[in-house]
Amino acid sequence: LVIEEDGNTLLITGCAHNGIINILEYFQSFKGRMPDYVIGGFHLSSHSGGNEDFDMIDRIGKYLMGTKVKFYTCHCTGIEPYKRLKSTMGDSIDYLSTGSGIKI
Repeated sequence: LVIEEDGNTLLITGCAHNGIINILEYFQSFKGRMPDYVIGGFHLSSHSGGNEDFDMIDRIGKYLMGTKVKFYTCHCTGIEPYKRLKSTMGDSIDYLSTGSGIKI
């Protein structure tokens, strides 16, 4: 889902089963640029409690930092993967949960 308003573009990904990088590259292929904001889960954890390995999380974080996008992630990213991404990405990423509010 893409929302464009007042010169800003918000991409809502849902759960990124196909990979957040794949989704961003697809977006860029048809829009010619990256969105300003992304909201969605990165699917880096599973219900069984397993997480994506830290090397992969670090590579994802470095790629995302290079996009200059502000990310809001949630549920299926997982808390530990989110903490790892936050340590790499700083203010470029925040976690959303029920009751959270953001201003775009």
